[in-house]
Amino acid sequence: MANETIDVVGARTNNLRNVSLSIPKGRLVAFTGVSGSGKTSLAVDTLHSEAQLRYLEGLSPFVRQYITQRNRPRVDRILGLGATLAVDQRRLNRNPRSTVATITGIDGHLGLLYSRLPALGADPAAEGGGGPLTTAHFDRDSPEGGCADCHGVGGRWQAQEDLVITHPDLPLFEGASPWFAKWRSGEHVFVPALAEKRGVDLGLPWRSLPEEFRHSVLHGTGDESIEATVDIPNRNERARMTYTSSQPLRGALAEVERVFVNARTAGAKQRYLPYLRKQRCASCGGSGYDRVARSVRLGGLSYPDLIQVEVREVRDWARRVADQLDAGQREVGEPLLQDLGRRLGILDRLGLAHLQLSRSATTLSGGEAQRTRLAAQLSTELSGITFVLDEPGTGLHPADKAHLLDIALELREAGNTVLLVEHDPELIARADWVVDMGPGAGRLGGEVLVSGPPAEVAAHPGSLTGRQLSGRAPRPGRNRRPIRDDTGWVELRGLRAHNVTAELVRFPVGRLTCLTGVSGSGKSSLLGALAAGAEAALNGTATDGVREVTGLEGFGWVAVVDQEPLGRTPRSNPATYSKAFDILRRLFAGTETARERGLDASWFSFNTAGGGRCETCAGYGRTLVDMHFLPDVWVVCDACEGRRYRPEALDITYRGLAVDQVLELTVDEAVERFTEPPQLAETLGALRQVGLGYLQLGQSATELSGGEAQRLKLASALRRGATSRGAGLVVLDEPVSGLHPSDVQRVVDALDALLDSGNTVVIAEHDIPVAASADWLIDLGPGAGPAGGSLIAAGPPATVAKADTPTAAFLRRHAAGLPLLEPGEAASPGRRGVPREIRAAYAHREGAGCGLPGCDGRHVS
Repeated sequence: MANETIDVVGARTNNLRNVSLSIPKGRLVAFTGVSGSGKTSLAVDTLHSEAQLRYLEGLSPFVRQYITQRNRPRVDRILGLGATLAVDQRRLNRNPRSTVATITGIDGHLGLLYSRLPALGADPAAEGGGGPLTTAHFDRDSPEGGCADCHGVGGRWQAQEDLVITHPDLPLFEGASPWFAKWRSGEHVFVPALAEKRGVDLGLPWRSLPEEFRHSVLHGTGDESIEATVDIPNRNERARMTYTSSQPLRGALAEVERVFVNARTAGAKQRYLPYLRKQRCASCGGSGYDRVARSVRLGGLSYPDLIQVEVREVRDWARRVADQLDAGQREVGEPLLQDLGRRLGILDRLGLAHLQLSRSATTLSGGEAQRTRLAAQLSTELSGITFVLDEPGTGLHPADKAHLLDIALELREAGNTVLLVEHDPELIARADWVVDMGPGAGRLGGEVLVSGPPAEVAAHPGSLTGRQLSGRAPRPGRNRRPIRDDTGWVELRGLRAHNVTAELVRFPVGRLTCLTGVSGSGKSSLLGALAAGAEAALNGTATDGVREVTGLEGFGWVAVVDQEPLGRTPRSNPATYSKAFDILRRLFAGTETARERGLDASWFSFNTAGGGRCETCAGYGRTLVDMHFLPDVWVVCDACEGRRYRPEALDITYRGLAVDQVLELTVDEAVERFTEPPQLAETLGALRQVGLGYLQLGQSATELSGGEAQRLKLASALRRGATSRGAGLVVLDEPVSGLHPSDVQRVVDALDALLDSGNTVVIAEHDIPVAASADWLIDLGPGAGPAGGSLIAAGPPATVAKADTPTAAFLRRHAAGLPLLEPGEAASPGRRGVPREIRAAYAHREGAGCGLPGCDGRHVS
């Protein structure tokens, strides 16, 4: 059986409880179970991690010295395991220099094409200054390819007068400028001194002040020094300190740019972005590329021009180039173009044809980022590989899931094994084999409930996944809040955000609004514009995406609950992010032993040097090993054995637990153990309320999925919504992604809790049952990219369901109690298995007739 199965014996990684099972090779195998049941621990943290370590050990004795038994997955043995390729949603690339082209490897193919094929109608060697072209000439991050003036950035952030002075009809310190409304730099104190020296009354509107004075405030005083004196209260004494200085003013614009450049963290830089606008580099036109890359043309386009168009247009360009190759070019060009076409085709089939190759990884939604990485892995023509795909359906519109299933089955037919960690019942039902984990989450999970065909899982009485497959499970639901005549509206006017353009978009106050539409239709763009516009309006600042925001009377704050990682180091965790650890450290500092030793709460922080943390690993519990030509590896700290603290700290206990043992508790366990103080109990309760009871308090943020990170932010929003005096606007991008269907109701209930506290909630979501439960829907489309961005339907779910759109077709099937995809093995490229009315809507989205009787090809648009 070793050649036919992967045999796992005694797996104990994370919460797995001595799991032993055989997994058939050459099949599509779905790993299922509620969130935290152990499916990712088995598929990714055990099988894929062990395969990686075996590969590393085979490379060099140098590597082997860092891989101890403590760093391996906890498993007795694994037989029949070969090479694996994994797309793990917990490790998405958010490097600002990463793009769709670099993540998928398409940039390398294009660089080779542009450097090796003689450009049609031009001499590339001449364009390169007489020397041969290389791929580096088409890489703006290289010295050869980057613009000499902007170093490949394409421009720079510059402070703008209209963003610093937003209300010129008001006095400078009384509403004219959000920059001067708060003490944001040391120059503020010199402005009154400058006004006194010039004889200017700062109580007058900014617009009426002398032009020379306004110029000095914004652009500086040159060599002229201004003397100012400021009184600084002493924190511990009643006395005050007086500080006098004489210096020229830089001016507010230069000062904004100075503090922005010197800001050390992304959060700090974010504070200054409202005053800045990116200005294009005059030399390269904002492309970031040097003259050579801008001059050489292939198929009628330069490299910078090509990566600005959508994936679907790049496919057309590749076909054009292939048709124009002469006999001498085919030997080099055809293999490159074939592989390029395959990669572009997979992006298209995964619902990413609307993306530009130059699109930054930081601007992709969580689902888009994961599917972009997935496209890179699936472009291989290898066979005999085990592919481990961690929730690849995240962020996909229901009609696009058929293509994902097609690709998985094609990998299987090519002789590979596909391990699919998935929650979606439509995809699970079409797998060859299902490994269902449970019965619960965290320490209540970690067992194999069923390992067999989907029908066996559906028949299992204790399987929550089986209830979904058999149709026995209840649908998520809520009591809708009706839209009445007295309902208020938040209104965006003059909206321009990526592909979304609208003169007016309205969101009902105190209601749950859901944005729907196919992948790339503009949901995330609209959601971001709403958050940025509302925050700017509350702060009295301007934003480029929205001309005007109204209806925010009574609102005091905006919360963005997205899937961005909580932190990039193992030190960040649910306890620190939720502030629960601040309270816990104070409890430890209040113990008798700690008081006797004179220890305060900061001494128990693993982020503070000089306290009780282990200094060998600086409180990480792990150390980073430089692997030279391989990626760096985190290994367990030998000094503290992963416990983060020195023995002196671990001697102090609270309720019988040392501080590291508290961090090992799950949220559910902590809720039961810490019922006091109320603030701690409420914080932990919010984490449990959003379905995170299975997480350990000290679990590294780098190990959390995008959905788990998002639900941690939702828990913080719940606490803020319950305690803030003013109403809030909470926006969430795909809040139920990565959740088992049985857990979706928890998030829906959490959204209702926010509404109960007087807040307004707007979500973007592909999950049809959740969309159908909303109070108000805004359907975007009809297609993706330039073909989307329009508001094609709006109203209560029943109203939107009557429209002729892809989403409306699924809403109608949901309301009728029908499955979203018709029964069948999978969809073919012609979308076999997709209901006829949905195929019709997609035919119109793609510019073709649908074939329905009497259709003239225009009834959708």
